[in-house]
Amino acid sequence: MPDQVLNHLHSLAMALQIIRNELKAPITITSGYRSPEHNSRIGGAQNSMHIQGKAADFKVYGKNPRAVAAIIERLISEGKIPQGGLKAYRSWVHYDIRGVRARW
Repeated sequence: MPDQVLNHLHSLAMALQIIRNELKAPITITSGYRSPEHNSRIGGAQNSMHIQGKAADFKVYGKNPRAVAAIIERLISEGKIPQGGLKAYRSWVHYDIRGVRARW
């Protein structure tokens, strides 16, 4: 794994810990870093933040993904975690630390 990817993963882990602390609940990461080959195999976006080590998809059992996303939005607005990509799916949340706001 390239050093830059490892650095991104460290920054992402720090942000996820802040989210976890705020939720007062464990999170289960279902997708984190993906090699370009794996990302291609699963049909991930060609420029996926997962390839750069900047993204995680995760579940918080007992918490609605939309409610989790709302808390992440608040943490971003308070400057506690980096701005980035955010999407609440049916059963998980995608959060990334790309440095600019992205919602889809």
